[in-house]
Amino acid sequence: MLANNILSYSDFLKDSNEPIRIRLAMVKRYREVGNISLVAKEFKTTRKTVRKWIERFSGAMSSLSNLSRAPKNPYRYIEERTEMLLVKFRRDRPSLGYDYIHHYLLEHGCKEIPSKSTVYAIWRKYALLPKRYKKYEKKKELRAIKSRYKPFEKIQIDVKELRDIPNILEQSLALGLKKQKKSLNRYGLPMYQYTARDVKTGALFVALAYTHTRHTAAIFADRVLTHLGNYGITPNIIQTDNGTEFVNTRDALDRTLFMDIAERNGITKHLRIPPGAKTWQSDVETSHKIIEYEFYDIVKVISDTNLAHKLRAYQWGFNVMRKNSYKGNKTPYEIIKEEDEMKYATLSKTILDFPTCILDEKFHSFIRGGYHVALPTTKFQTIHLILIFHMVQLVN
Repeated sequence: MLANNILSYSDFLKDSNEPIRIRLAMVKRYREVGNISLVAKEFKTTRKTVRKWIERFSGAMSSLSNLSRAPKNPYRYIEERTEMLLVKFRRDRPSLGYDYIHHYLLEHGCKEIPSKSTVYAIWRKYALLPKRYKKYEKKKELRAIKSRYKPFEKIQIDVKELRDIPNILEQSLALGLKKQKKSLNRYGLPMYQYTARDVKTGALFVALAYTHTRHTAAIFADRVLTHLGNYGITPNIIQTDNGTEFVNTRDALDRTLFMDIAERNGITKHLRIPPGAKTWQSDVETSHKIIEYEFYDIVKVISDTNLAHKLRAYQWGFNVMRKNSYKGNKTPYEIIKEEDEMKYATLSKTILDFPTCILDEKFHSFIRGGYHVALPTTKFQTIHLILIFHMVQLVN
């Protein structure tokens, strides 16, 4: 009998590391009394369980072990013809996945449709699946690709909203209350940061704005490109997302003010990332995270002008003093100086001191064609007409 009449056979199984001994005791008890019902009652289990272990016991302890629950036919092999069709499908259409297999096999008279895991196992067997890189391996490859660019060859531009930063929002609303008599704007500080970042060096150029429009985006682009142009630098590629400030969302082929400004400054290529592919803007998006943590979360300001001055100081430190571990623990200025071409190696450090400003305040001077650096007078009338045209479109 069981040593404890309170515990059942199943309770002993849960607590015991050796259920074989309990089953052996059950078999011995049956041989003593010869009654399955009595043994089941004493061990507080079913007669079916007692009968199972009595029948299984062959005299060896191993006969009281649990049997394997693995299926007797663990793998159902598919036909060789189906396997070859799957291989041919992958080689002819490497961009298509499992979702297209069903229709393809039915077209070729196959009655069996393998599971997704089986299909990918076959493709893996024939080395038809691309290698899956780990995150650190992808970053390493990206660094190698970016290192092949020239400084300022490719510039990423994006907009960061400051309204979701508690430290800035609190100060902005407080300053806005003081300004309400003079202005209808409830915010005392600009709520948008326009950012341009060089892919090669990581150099940062920023400006602030109260509004988020195609005009502020165009003013920012013009100021950045003109600033670089003063040092003999013209980027080849400008990359942006698909925001309305950069792209005409009604007709993607239609031109925008931003595109006209880019071409006017010698940009030969304006890249737009695929919709939703924010990782394509990883450099500028990373800078947004850094600047929020290092600057916006802790800065204290007394006015919008004061914020712009402090942001310019942070920008200078980011470009000249802050080392970037992702780029070999070097500053953007050090990376520029290491270039073999004298055009870059002899660049003045002041190229990294972009005059941060509030873009809304530059609108009228931008239309007139003059601000901290003069626009080429030969194209003044053209840019003026472009601006007027887009302003009329916006009103309509």
